[in-house]
Amino acid sequence: MAKKTQSQDEKLIELYYKGVEYFQNNTKQVYIALTIVVAIIAGIVFYTMSQKEKRENASIELTKVQDVYSMGAYQQAINGDSLGYSKGLLYIVNEYGSTESGEIAKIMLANSYYYLMDYSNAERYFNDYSGSDVILKAASIAGIAAIREAQGNFVEAAQKYEEAAGVSEDVAVNDEYLYAAARNYSLANNVEEYKRVSGLLKSEYPQSSYIFKLQRYELN
Repeated sequence: MAKKTQSQDEKLIELYYKGVEYFQNNTKQVYIALTIVVAIIAGIVFYTMSQKEKRENASIELTKVQDVYSMGAYQQAINGDSLGYSKGLLYIVNEYGSTESGEIAKIMLANSYYYLMDYSNAERYFNDYSGSDVILKAASIAGIAAIREAQGNFVEAAQKYEEAAGVSEDVAVNDEYLYAAARNYSLANNVEEYKRVSGLLKSEYPQSSYIFKLQRYELN
């Protein structure tokens, strides 16, 4: 038993001296490796702190603009106020577009351009949404549908509304999207598609108030 213990101790001592010898012979390489590791860790910490700061700043700026947006002052919501209190949705999107608040700002910015009938910019920012929120994803698609409807392209509008309704079952306004799809098929005088989508609305959302509203768009 004593001989075995002595053998283990000898191996540990041998490994220790080999480690010391390696360090002495490769001091420069060891320090370079340590420097690289430290730099990587520092970079990760800096990136994490930077992202946290961006998220916080984006949230603050979005809060400032929400009241203006809700009041329908869309130009001010886009560009901010003259006093510099709110920097506006365009600033938030440009500076913090990759954050959660930045993604929300994209939808609000697109809506603002839509209500100002600037459909080109509205479509640009609806398309630019890349967040993971299914409600906002559906809203971005429905926003493009609304643009197509305003431009008189009723078939494409209907298709986009139906696409929005299919994003997720968790979206509370899916019945509204299906109604909008049926409405646009009606405006396009597409009887077959109107009946299909209106039937889908009635079967999937039998309690929806939009079923009653369909009557004015009924096609035979």
